[in-house]
Order: sequence, then C-alpha cells, then structure tokens
Amino acid sequence: MPPCKMLAILLICLGLVPLAKADEADEVAGLRIPPGFVVTEFSGSDLANDIQCMTIDPRGRVIVSGRGYTRILIDDDADGRADRALPFADGPKDGAMGLFWEDDSLYVVGDGGLRRYVDADDDGIADGPSQLILPIKTGGEHDAHAVRRGPDGWLYVMVGNFANVDESYASLPTSPIAKPVAGCLIRIAPDGKGTEIVADGFRNAYDFDFGPEGEIFTFDSDNERCVSLPWYEPTRFYHVVPGGHHGWLGPQQTDLWRLPPEMEDVVPPVAPIDRGSPTGVVCYDHTNFPAHYHNGIFFLDWTFGRVFFARPQPAGASFTAKPEIFLAPSGTEGFAWTDAEVHPHSGELYLSVGGRGTRGAVYRVRFVGDLPNRTGTVVADSAPRSETLPSGVLPEGIPHERLLNAAGSNDAQQRLRALVELKRRHPTVPADLVCSALRPNLDHPDRLLRNASAAIIAKLDPDSRSMLLQQSTTPQARLTIGFGLTLDAPETALALAAEVLGSPNCSASTALSATRLIQVALGGQPNPDLKASVWEGYSAPRDMTTAGPPATTRRLISALITLETPPVSPLDRERTRTLAMLACDDPEALSLVADRLTRTSDPVNDLHHLIVLGRLRAPRSDSVTEHVASALLDLDRKLDARHARRDRNWPLRVSELVEGLFDRDPKLADTMLHHPSFGRPDHALFARVEGFDLPAAAARFLDRADADPDFAWNAEVVAVLAAHPDDRARSTLRSLWGTHGLDDSIVPVLASDPIPEDRARFLSALRSSQTSTLTAALDGLDQLGPRDDPDELVTLIRTLRRIPEGPIRSKIAELLTRATHHPFHNDPTAWTSWFAKAYPDRSNALSGADGVDAAAWSRRFASIDWNAGNAEHGRSVFDRAQCSACHSGNRAVGPDLSGITGRFSRDDLLTAIVQPSRDIADRYRSLVVATENGSIFQGIVIYDAVDSLILQTGPTETISLDGDTIEERRPSDLSLMPAGLIDDLSDQEIADLDAYLRSLSS
Repeated sequence: MPPCKMLAILLICLGLVPLAKADEADEVAGLRIPPGFVVTEFSGSDLANDIQCMTIDPRGRVIVSGRGYTRILIDDDADGRADRALPFADGPKDGAMGLFWEDDSLYVVGDGGLRRYVDADDDGIADGPSQLILPIKTGGEHDAHAVRRGPDGWLYVMVGNFANVDESYASLPTSPIAKPVAGCLIRIAPDGKGTEIVADGFRNAYDFDFGPEGEIFTFDSDNERCVSLPWYEPTRFYHVVPGGHHGWLGPQQTDLWRLPPEMEDVVPPVAPIDRGSPTGVVCYDHTNFPAHYHNGIFFLDWTFGRVFFARPQPAGASFTAKPEIFLAPSGTEGFAWTDAEVHPHSGELYLSVGGRGTRGAVYRVRFVGDLPNRTGTVVADSAPRSETLPSGVLPEGIPHERLLNAAGSNDAQQRLRALVELKRRHPTVPADLVCSALRPNLDHPDRLLRNASAAIIAKLDPDSRSMLLQQSTTPQARLTIGFGLTLDAPETALALAAEVLGSPNCSASTALSATRLIQVALGGQPNPDLKASVWEGYSAPRDMTTAGPPATTRRLISALITLETPPVSPLDRERTRTLAMLACDDPEALSLVADRLTRTSDPVNDLHHLIVLGRLRAPRSDSVTEHVASALLDLDRKLDARHARRDRNWPLRVSELVEGLFDRDPKLADTMLHHPSFGRPDHALFARVEGFDLPAAAARFLDRADADPDFAWNAEVVAVLAAHPDDRARSTLRSLWGTHGLDDSIVPVLASDPIPEDRARFLSALRSSQTSTLTAALDGLDQLGPRDDPDELVTLIRTLRRIPEGPIRSKIAELLTRATHHPFHNDPTAWTSWFAKAYPDRSNALSGADGVDAAAWSRRFASIDWNAGNAEHGRSVFDRAQCSACHSGNRAVGPDLSGITGRFSRDDLLTAIVQPSRDIADRYRSLVVATENGSIFQGIVIYDAVDSLILQTGPTETISLDGDTIEERRPSDLSLMPAGLIDDLSDQEIADLDAYLRSLSS
C-alpha cells in the first residue's frame, strides 16, 4: 500500500481527519433500474429500522416488523410516502421473519412459533397478545421464516435447517415427507388440526410464493463457507416439489457436504444463481408492469443487494428459467433487501431493507413507461382444465381412477401431482391401481417422476414389489424399484445396481442412477464417525461386509472401475465417490483416480479426487505418491489462476485431507517437502499437518523469502516458523512487524524468547481484540519485567479499562501492581484516578482521541444537582442528543442501554458519553477499510466473506464493498459515536438525561 494511504488510515484511526464519503451515484436511489421503472422511498428508518420482513394487507397497507415491533406504515396524504407508523404490536421480541394478513388477523412467525394477532375492531392495533398456532423455533437466521396461505386453503411456513423440525411436524399420515432433513416447507390443515411436511432438503430458504397454477417457488442459500470445495453449490432458485428432497443434509446427517443436484433422488434447481443470501420471494400477479413480468417471480439477495426476476417455463415435471437482475446497487450504498410484496391495488413492487441491525426502509418500484391496455387488475390465475388435476392438496373427492389416468398423462406435471397424491392416500388406494399408475413412470426420462414412484414403492407390500420387479425389464425401471427397496432390502438394491452397471447397453444417465443407488443402499452419506469432516460425502454408514455379499462387492467394484466415462462429468465424479464409499482396495482404482490429477485439471476436481484417494486402501506406488504430491502443491497456483476464492472451511478441510493422505502414504510428506515447487506461502498449510518435518519446512520458507522480495507472507507461514523458532526466524519476523498485517501472529513467537526491543511491539499488540494476542503480549512484558514508565502505564491502564473481567484483566492489574507497588487489583477507576494524581501533567493521556477537556467536564459534573433530574424530560433530551439513533436495542452500532446504570457508575457512564473513544468494547470496535480507488470507510462489520464486506457506517447507513477491491483493513481506535453530543445541553438537561438512563430497566 502506498505510504500516503497508510497515513490516511492512521489519521482516521486517531480521529484527526474526517472519513471520505462514497461517491454519489447518478442512478435513482443508488440503483441500476430497468428502463421505464422508478424507485422511490416509501418509508425511512425514522419510521421503522432494521426491517426483517413485510406484508401488505388486502386494503393496501404496508406492515413491517423488526426486533420488538410490528408497525403499519400509513400514507395519510396518498402521495406514495408513509407519513407515520402505527404501532400494531410490541412484538415479536425477536422480530417477525414472516408476516401474512388475512381478514382481521395478522399471522407472524416469531417468539417461538407461528402466531396470530387479531384486530377485530379495525383500529390498526392488535386487540391483545398473540395466539400461538404452531410452536416452532424462531429468532435465529436459520430458523422459521415466511408464512403464506396456499390456494388449497392450507397455511404454509418455510423453515431453515436449524429450526429443529422433526417427524412430529408430519402429524398427518398423508404428509409427503415423514422424517424431514434440513430446512423444509410445513403446511397446516385449514382446520388447524394437523400438519404436513411438503418438501425438505433446503439450507435456509427465507421466503416462497405460489405461481399462477399454485406451484411453489423459493430461493435457497449457498454453503458460502465452502467456496472452492468440491461440494460447494451456489444459491439456487427452486420449484418446490412436494415430497422432494432439495439436496441439503445438515444438521441431521452432515455439517458441510450436500448432495449434488444431478443425483437421482435430489430435486434439481430451476436455475443456479451465484453467491448471496436469499431473502424475499414474490410472484408478480398484477398487470401494471410490462407483460414480460406477469406471473414471473421476483427474488432477493441480501448480501449483494440484488433483486432478481425469473419467468419459470414448464420443463418436464418441473420448470426451467433464465434469471435476470432487475435491480442492483450502482455504488457502495447498501441495499440489504429482506422482503418483497406486490401491492394488490397499484401493482407496485414494494421492497424492504434491514437485517442484522442495519438501516431499515421500504421502497416502491413503479413502472411509468408506456403500457398498452393498462388495467390495474390482478392477473387471473390459470383455471385448472377439467381433465387435469389442480395443484396443492387435492380434494378427497377426486376418484382414484382419475389419479390413475393423470399418472399416465402426457403432461409430466400432471403425472407428478398424481403420484404425490397417490402416496398421500396410501394405503386407501388398492395396490393394483397403485402398481398400474407406477408402471409407466418407472423408467420415465424425468427423474422427478421416477423418484416419486420410488417413494410409493417404499410403502408397497412385498408381494406388490416383487410383482413390479418381475414385470420390469428395462435397466432404469429396475433401478427405480431398487431405490424403493433400499431401506428394507439394501442387498437386493445393490444386486440390481451391479446388474445394471454390468449390462452392455447401460447408458450414462442410467449408470449415474446406478451409482447413486449403491450410495443410498450403503445408507447414504456419511459414516456418523466422520461427520463434520472432509470425508462426509465420501463415507457411508454401512460397509459392504454387512450390506451385501462379497461377490456383489467384487461385481460393483469391477463395474465401476471399467465403466467408461468422460474424465470431467457427474458420472465420473460419482463413480469415484462410490469407490471411496466402498473403501476399495483395488490398485487399479487407485491408479484410475490418481491419473485424473494433471497439470491442467481443475483444482476443485483435484480436491474431489484427492479426497477419494484418501479413502482408497490400496498400497501407494511411487508414481501415485508423486501424482498426489504434485496435485496438492499445485492447488494454490491453479486456484489463483482462476481467481477462485477460499473461505474459512477451505483450510480446515484441506488440512484434514492431507492428514488422511499422510496416513495412507508414509512417503508423501517427504516427497512434498523435497518437491521443487515447495515453499510458496500457501504450502504452509500442509507443513503444519502432523507428520511434516517442520524445521526443514521453516528453512525452505525462509530460503524462498530471502530469494523473493515479493514473497507473500501469511499467518500460516508465521505459524510454521513459530513451531520451531530459531534466531533466523525471529529476526525475520521482527523485520516484518507492522508491514504485512501479521502482528497478531508474530507476537506469540517473539513472546517465547523476548528481547528488550520487543517491549514496544508487545505494548502495541495490546490494542488487539484477539485474546491469544493479548495473552502473548502480556506474557512477553512479564518476562521482560515491569517498568515504571508513564507511557507504558497509560497503555496498560487503557487496555485494562476496555477488557472485561477475567484472566487477562487480572494479568494487566498484576503488571501494574509490580510496576507501581499500588495494589488496586483490576479496578479501572482506581488505576485511572491514581495515574491522574501521580502524573498530573500526563492525565490527558487517558482521555482518548477525542480532544475532550476531561478535567473541565469533571468539574461541571460535580456542580450538577442530580436529584433534580426528570426522567420523562430526559427521554426528549435522549432523542434530541441523537442517542436513540444508535441505542434503540436493535441497532448494531451501539449497545443496548437497558440496565446500563446497573453496569456502570454515573461517573463512568458520563465519561463514556463525553469521551466515546476512550474505551471501545470489542463488539462495537469499528473497522477502517481502504479500497483500491483511494476511498476509505469506517464502520461496524455486518457481514464478512471472501467476496463481500458490509459495514454499518452509522445508525441508518450501510455500505457494501467488493472483497477484491479492498487493499487494507484494520481496527479503529475512533468510536463511531461522535464526541460533543451533550456539549450544548444545560446542567438541568444533563441531569434529566441521567435520570432517564437510570429509569431504563434491564
């Protein structure tokens, strides 16, 4: 970084220059908007901040909710902007994540379940407390979310994968899913007596809506911490298939790995998107937008501030679509979209922003261009044809024969509806009718129909299954029956897979189904002992010694090894994964997989094959060892060439992989160490795995750094040097101090054998928010011995004041006591007062970076009559001093002030107000960020990933920065709370403010 930019950051941290503001965007509201559309603000954060969700009632009123409030936004003068907020309810406490208005009731998802508020007198205020409709976990970002009424009359609730939904929520025997895995869609019967689970396998779909024929669409999240790992999948736009599993397995079965979308028993997405955080979903069921948007779906991304639009087109039993970006930020201003609704009268699209304590607002999106035949009416739903089945829960009156006819329809979606309904009605439908409905679907090209058929077969009696198997001659039909047998007869399913893979006319798609059948018959993934590890997707609960006879095992392994597949294909990936799940010990399998590792192969595919190799048990030849060593050492080069990002799970999982490979191959570590390419910074990850020669690795890194002035030092390399530090390593690390952002990593190394010159480094390190860094710095100072130096004492006292009770604070107090011989223990106030008396000419050094005359304020506070304070008047002072902007309980930039006077004395609290930067809690310490275009920003981190950083720069402002544009980031010593907030208050007003703060209950 240029010195001028480093100086700018330093000055900002010290509070000596103002922050540069982001460039003003030319586009309306800082958004890229399609031609003919206008975006205006309907309400700002003054009416409702941190909006988590929104709905619009049939009268057209906008209702929003955040933590501790649900409000109706009122546009009194009908000018398109809300004038006031009507407090409908003081809840939910955790903020609703789903809202739906019906008749006189508002359904909310929050405070432990689906709840209903009633407003029978129509005054815009709930008549009383909410009624619990369905208990369910709420409040977390992966808990229960949106609620809507379906066209079938059932209430639907979308839940995330941490909502603890289990089989008890499938209380009706007709439930399409009996034992849910991960996030799911629940529906409640119209009479409220019973629930079903429509579909599962979602990670954290936040919202959903119904298409024109009642089909359900949602937007599900990616596994963002697994970017550049073989199981990473981006965000996905889904058609929610009743009875279908949509790929995610955690937390019940896995922590990390998810089923690839090509697998037989997984619902494929309508469209993959990319990185992001899915939120609102709404169908545009109006005519006041151009025809292109009619009956299409808008869906929102919180992280990158994008609004997508898609028009799903029928494709077999599901849909396909080509999503487009409808709205996107044009600068750094944050648009953290949380919900979307279509106004029932105007057809305008309403969008809310908020989440994680950020700025709340509601925007109107209008079309003002030419629109022929503008009617202002709702688009009529497509009425079901008399010969077809309606969507949703089918009426019980539909005769079985009609279901049978629909199951053989030319319309694949009709077939799917019929099969789902047949499964729901089992066992009331005669077995012969069920088998008749299944036969034309067992080898249908659409795997959703095959999967629905397999789910029915799992419920059939043994005789019916046997009859179907005897009558089915095509490979795909026999595999479909095999999927229906996996729970009760896994050995039969394995035999069917071996039979199909061994047939000469086995197609690639059929072979892919067969490999998946083997995996399911082995119990799926993973082996419970390997959960939360790199091996999750490559292990099975059953091994072949219990799942099938040895002859079947040999047939399967032989068929998988000899199967001809393209090197880069889903089939090749799954056949090698299956060999890993079988823990194959055939040397031919080992060579087959190792040969996939080439100089030009994709690094993510390389990781897949390396994980497979870690599960294969055949002895390693020198050639295989060399292949593996070269592939591991080349991962960084390949990933960097593709600009592939790596998030926090990447190093953890790769370390586990290397450890497993070392266990399989005792020669591998030494081969890597002596490989010509070893020594790049990213190779330090491998050197830290047990079994590597750390001292030799450290020497290689030092040699490489000496030869390369641009050597990209990182924390992993420092950790290698720290494992076996010598004088050369310490000298090198001291030369790096303050230049590569590695000070936190260097401190423990220096503290292990400090020299006097390290004292300044240890004192500087006390600014860190890392517990390990603070502990190491204090250990280093302890070894160097105490020193009665005012500058050092200032640093220790300032650190003492910001650190909570615990071992670190006690350690600081011990150092202070040894240096001064004053036993004040860990009392920050006593140490501050002592220093002011011992060094009166230096007392301002403990006043922070605000330039505040602390002594003058102390004299003024001493003269105030605190007993004259009026709490009611103090509330207005609190608002006028702008305190409420950051301290309303759900604002991330300042702490909740409830019970604040129980935690702080009056002196401490007033000092914190007039000197906000004197002591900043780590939770509210801001980050200073410099970007490559010279801009500098300061704010609280709201979201941080490899490709995006969102900062809250004030109570109502957020900015979003592309991770690739960030050049430097460091914590600031300057509080976001400005000094001088009470400078203009009278003594009486200050007393009133104090009384109000003391009135706040905890």
